[in-house]
Amino acid sequence: MPPLKEDILQSIYETFAEWSTRFSFACEKNCASCCTQNVIMTAVEGEAICRLIRQTGRDLWFADKLQNKGTTGRPRMTTNDFAGACLGQGEDGQPELLGNMSPCPFLENDCCRIYEVRPFSCRCFASEQRCSAGISALAPTYYLSAATAVLQIIEHLGQGEYWGNMLDVLSALCDQPQNRGVATLLPASFADQSRVQLVQAKPLPGFLLLEDEMEQIAPLLEAIFSRKVGGKTVESILNGR
Repeated sequence: MPPLKEDILQSIYETFAEWSTRFSFACEKNCASCCTQNVIMTAVEGEAICRLIRQTGRDLWFADKLQNKGTTGRPRMTTNDFAGACLGQGEDGQPELLGNMSPCPFLENDCCRIYEVRPFSCRCFASEQRCSAGISALAPTYYLSAATAVLQIIEHLGQGEYWGNMLDVLSALCDQPQNRGVATLLPASFADQSRVQLVQAKPLPGFLLLEDEMEQIAPLLEAIFSRKVGGKTVESILNGR
């Protein structure tokens, strides 16, 4: 991952975390009901995970975990595809839920072993009440809209690269030269099989935000876009300036 993209991704994570302190969520360590294999992410986020694995010398552990992934499917629309369709810029349709609700293989004793580099889909999933079997997550509607907007920005950051199920993205990234240590521990066709389940991340077509949500969400978006990375604002970098 180019250092600039990595820095932008981290700045987005930090800004969202700061904005989220206004909420009183029930989530805590060893609370893992929501930690399933139904996680969508970009290659940008996947590369951060792969880097952690290399730095901590966990190639064998990582290869074993990747092979524990359940059945996945190829999504028809990304988040930005869907937003574009809703805004009249693409085909109509609904995003398909093709994930797997089995426990995430990176969980051990109900703790995430890649927590510091977990993707945004994991970071933003939160609840104001403790989740369990039969008790769903609960969060304000505008929080969910804000999280979706940030997912769109991260997809824009990774446009043209892999987008899909977390475990498929990670498996496909094993073909990169720097990840060959893991690739040699996987079946020969493993990365290829995962790659066919992925689509490309798309540019941001606009946000799907209601007018009455903007008062709460606009400060978050302004904070994300105005942060400086490498001497430029995130907005100017994402706009190619």
